[in-house]
Amino acid sequence: MGVHTAVDLMARGTSRSTITRRTASGQLIRVLPGIYATGKPDYLDLCTAVTLWKPDAVLSHLTAAWVWGLVEEEPLHVTATVPPSTRHQAPDWVKIHRRRLPESDRHRGLPVVTLAQVFVDVAATLTGEELERFFDTAIARPGLRRRIATVCESSRGMNGMKAVRRQLRLCCLGTRSEAERVVARAMSARHFFMEINAQVGPYFGDLVDFRARVIVEIDGREFHISGQAFDNDRRRQNKMVLEGWLVLRYSAVQAMGDTRRVVDEIIEVVRLRRRSIDAVGRSLPRT
Repeated sequence: MGVHTAVDLMARGTSRSTITRRTASGQLIRVLPGIYATGKPDYLDLCTAVTLWKPDAVLSHLTAAWVWGLVEEEPLHVTATVPPSTRHQAPDWVKIHRRRLPESDRHRGLPVVTLAQVFVDVAATLTGEELERFFDTAIARPGLRRRIATVCESSRGMNGMKAVRRQLRLCCLGTRSEAERVVARAMSARHFFMEINAQVGPYFGDLVDFRARVIVEIDGREFHISGQAFDNDRRRQNKMVLEGWLVLRYSAVQAMGDTRRVVDEIIEVVRLRRRSIDAVGRSLPRT
């Protein structure tokens, strides 16, 4: 099994007429001009085929995101970046971007844009919630945010750069469920931030404001199924309340279906608690 160029096959002793005969019989599959597979190609084989067909190509955009493991679902196309002078027609399943080649790396044996460059490319491809979800889930690797910012500085004017800068400002890292992510994102869009999955004593809160001493918990479906989880959660909440914390609880259904109301309530409560605690602090005698 594998993907080979016709030149490689002939170097191994396979004549051109044999390649033609085996292609006609189905023993070889013509993937691209001069590129053949010895079995039904999977997505990685198709990526390999494109880089063999265009030796100066670098896998980019959503294909690069898949190669780096930032997205699980295989993209609909194989996307590659080639120098501006490249002019060959590509089949429908291949997307070619012609531009000055960005800095590249090798991953899984393939030439691919750097991990940081992937975010710039994807920002020029996705929009709205898809782009937000990508940044929130994919940027969690240590130091990656700083590397993306460096690419932004060195590649001013590149398509997608404005979207990248916005996502770097507003992305919400560390959420453990889609419901948590949606609530955190909605607050971020209003420039209101709470710490995500933050430690409070021996426990962790989904969203935490230490100044207001407010913890927000988004309860997933498993919370309602497991009796032990229910008991543990109540025990933890009681301890937090006794230590002066206010715990706001919402179901995942509420968070996803009525996000605006949930966020309005959280912001209002946190602001009120901040003012109240600050006022108490100002009234205390100084020592």
